[in-house]
Amino acid sequence: MKRLSAKELEEHAARLRAMLVLLSGDIDRLEEEAIGERGIQIDASGEGGTDSYSQEFSLELIQRDESTMREVLEALDRVKNGSYGFCEGCQAPIGKERLKHMPHARNCIACQRKEEEGLA
Repeated sequence: MKRLSAKELEEHAARLRAMLVLLSGDIDRLEEEAIGERGIQIDASGEGGTDSYSQEFSLELIQRDESTMREVLEALDRVKNGSYGFCEGCQAPIGKERLKHMPHARNCIACQRKEEEGLA
């Protein structure tokens, strides 16, 4: 597998920048939903029901989106420093299909599987 061309790198960088815009909008919306007009409501009785669950769910989505946002920013750094498109595990080129579907991927599929198995 060969290196990404300058055009391909720019296309991936544009997709990553677009993802940042979407993620920041999602985070803003989710924060608004979680906090609402009354602020975060703490229900010590545990009887908060749906509002409490909804708030917790929104906060979990915010954390996930913030994590993805960090990964996207790191991918943009890799574009700048010339390491984008190479696996952090084995330094081999990451497959173009993988980058197409997950432009912020840090690892090739084999190394990603190993990493996930190690965490499981």
